[in-house]
This record gives sequence, C-alpha cells and structure tokens, in this order.
Amino acid sequence: MSSIIEIVTFEDLEATDVISVELIPERKGLILKHCEYYVSSRRHGTTVSRRYNDFVQLYDVLYAKYPYRAICRLPPKRVVVGGGSSRFLLRRRAALQRWLTLVARHPVLAHDADLRVFLCESNVRLEKPKHDEFVLAGTQEDSPSDVTIEEMQAAFISEQEQLRLAHLGLDRLTQIFEKVESRSGAERADIRELGAALSALATPATPDVPRWASVTHSLAAAAQLACAVGPADEEGEECEGGLVALAGEAAAAYRALCGRLSRGLHAERAAAAAAAPHAPQARPLRDRHRYALRAALQEGAVARAYVVRALQALPALAAAQSAAHAQHAELWQDLHRALTLTQA
Repeated sequence: MSSIIEIVTFEDLEATDVISVELIPERKGLILKHCEYYVSSRRHGTTVSRRYNDFVQLYDVLYAKYPYRAICRLPPKRVVVGGGSSRFLLRRRAALQRWLTLVARHPVLAHDADLRVFLCESNVRLEKPKHDEFVLAGTQEDSPSDVTIEEMQAAFISEQEQLRLAHLGLDRLTQIFEKVESRSGAERADIRELGAALSALATPATPDVPRWASVTHSLAAAAQLACAVGPADEEGEECEGGLVALAGEAAAAYRALCGRLSRGLHAERAAAAAAAPHAPQARPLRDRHRYALRAALQEGAVARAYVVRALQALPALAAAQSAAHAQHAELWQDLHRALTLTQA
C-alpha cells in the first residue's frame, strides 16, 4: 500500500506559497457594511484587495472544475450591519486565510489559471468551466501504472478511515484549546477588573483612621499591578494553533470528498457493470473511476501532511499554555506580596 499512496510533506506544500489575508480597516457601505481584505501571495509577489463574494466566486469555480479534489468550505457569510462584531471579523479573516492557503499550496489547484487571476488581477471575473478536471486533463494518466483498481480501492478505504479518526481528534483538540484560551482571557480580564476594584478601595476617604494609610498604600500597589495586565501574547500560540486548525480543515475537506466519491464511485461502478465490456460508454466510465480513485489517494496524502505537522505542533502549544498559567501564577504571587507588604 505504501507504493500506492504518494508521499507529500508539509515542507513541500509550504514552499509552494505563503498567503496573507488582512482586513482593511475601512468598511464600505452606508447601512449594510461590507469588508474588504488585502490578499498577498509570496509566490506571485502580489497584493490585491478582495471582498468575501470574490472568495465565493473562486470557490464555486474550483468546486465545479475539480470535483475529485478536497476543497474546504468557506467560512459563513454574515451581513455586517453598523460594522459588525470585531471578533467575528477577525475569526473570519483567519478562516479565509487558512482556506486560501490550502488552495494556493495544493499540488494541483496551485497551478490553476483562475486562482492566478484571483491572486494577481485587480478585477475578478471568473466563469464556471464547461468541463471538469477529468475531461480537461484527466483522460490520460501522467504515467502508466500497474496498480489495479481493486488495490487503489483498498488503499482508499484504509486512508479514509485513518484520516476520519485524525479529523475527529483534531476537531476535539481545537475545541479544547479554544476553551483553554477563553478561560485564560477571562482570567486576565478578571485580574484587570480586580485592579479597578482595588484602586477604588485605595482612595483615602478617611485618612485619619489608624492604619488606613498603610492599607491604602498596599491596595494602590496591588491595583497598579493588576491594572497593568494586558492581553496575552498570542503570536506564537496563534501560529501553532493555526497549524492545528489548518490540518483540521484539510481533514474535514478530505472527509467531505470521501463522502462524495463513495456515492459517485458506487454509481459509476454500477453504470460500468451495466454497460457491455466493449460498449462505447464503458471505457470512459472505467477511466473516470480510476482517475477518481487516484485523485482521492493524492488528496489523502496532502491531508496527511497537514495532520502530521499539526501533531508536531502540539508540544509548542502545551508550552504556550504552561507559560500562560505560570505568568498568571506569578502575577497572583506579586499581588499577594503587595497586599501583605505593609501588614507584616
């Protein structure tokens, strides 16, 4: 089976292109706002502005042209009234960048002419293709192969199950890390709120009361520490967490492809079996069946490369969480020392 499944590494995919999608601060529109993004490609050396609908247009074209490729779903669209939620906009920007990264690094999609138009041209006007990839380029194999359809089918079933389990695990990991990140952010917000409360208590309303001055001094020192707490440094954590999210979306796209192919391949096998061996329609059905299986194995190799890289990122994610908890613990210790300094 190892000779059937192609070897793809994350380093090979990453070397293909580096994509950046940045939100343009100004949101256009009087009532119903819409966002625009700066889309940059290192491979082409370009930066263009795009709307969400431009991403939808590219998705529709690629999905129609490449029915045997694992193309992720776009993040959902939401009407932005009065500017919209900043958290939603930031999360959608990150999701669009992951989506376009998977497309631009794909061994086949990276060379698509419509993708190049999207990344390089100022205006996007894409038309849905009249034929899919099998008709356009898949009627002949790149190289003759002695691998039988039965062997490819067995490899496809095995790869499908392994990546199904990987997707479930990655999805669970993503949910866990999102909860941990949310709790960490909430704790930092609570500490800042604590600082505001301590600052209010430190106001010397009755300075003549015995020991009040020393107590308020302690409160003021602790309040200064607590109020100085800023947002967490998420640069490294976002990088490693982004790899997990990227792998999860690649695995999800592969599972969706497997579902489509399982239904489509069954129909094609039934049609090929019903056709006479030498009937004109029998050969194209067999060729398409073989092409679909070969493409599925290629897509599995791509998804596996992302999954392996995500698993390699887990130690860095755990280290980032450990550092964040240690920082919180150190801050609480500083608060304790500040509050007890004058009470010794």
